[in-house]
Amino acid sequence: MTVTFTAAHRPPVGYAVSCCCPQATVLAPRFGSYPDAQDAADRANAAPGPRDPLPGCDLPEICPEYPLYAEEVDPDGEVPFVEFSNTNVVGVLEALGFPLAADAGTACDALEAGLPLEVPDDAVVIPVAVVDAHGQLGAGDFRARVLTALGLAPEDPGVPDLRLGRTVVCGRAPGYLQRRLRELYELADWCAAHGREVAWH
Repeated sequence: MTVTFTAAHRPPVGYAVSCCCPQATVLAPRFGSYPDAQDAADRANAAPGPRDPLPGCDLPEICPEYPLYAEEVDPDGEVPFVEFSNTNVVGVLEALGFPLAADAGTACDALEAGLPLEVPDDAVVIPVAVVDAHGQLGAGDFRARVLTALGLAPEDPGVPDLRLGRTVVCGRAPGYLQRRLRELYELADWCAAHGREVAWH
């Protein structure tokens, strides 16, 4: 489960048949409606034999093995995004001063404190942060929050991975928070340049 920061949605200028690689969507032919694009995707997916990768495909060895989809075409072309796991986004949201769901901090604290947790019948529970995080903010205000977080947040020491048998609870590298905040700053810059708010969900 993830939380994604990106530009606030705008109505599409058309639809494309794509493997979902961003540049492939930008370069694909346009359709005037979603049903028309979906019909074209269905025809392409039903065609016999192997499919060639689309122009702009990021994974030409992999994408042809999967179906094509009808995708919205954003008026600003390829829109940047920054994605976080539910566990890692907790610290980012806290640094930015955004509220969390009631149980998110508890789950994150459990992860930070170490595993496994004691539970009945000698079972092992791996807590997962459940973050109901969504919102929207003007690019300038969002950028100001990022700058404040970069100025105030202590250097992230990181958290090591934890292995329980074949289960791995991924940690984070030292400096993770600062690196991801800089990515969010770049996103806010892009949104400001295109007259869009920053949204997360």
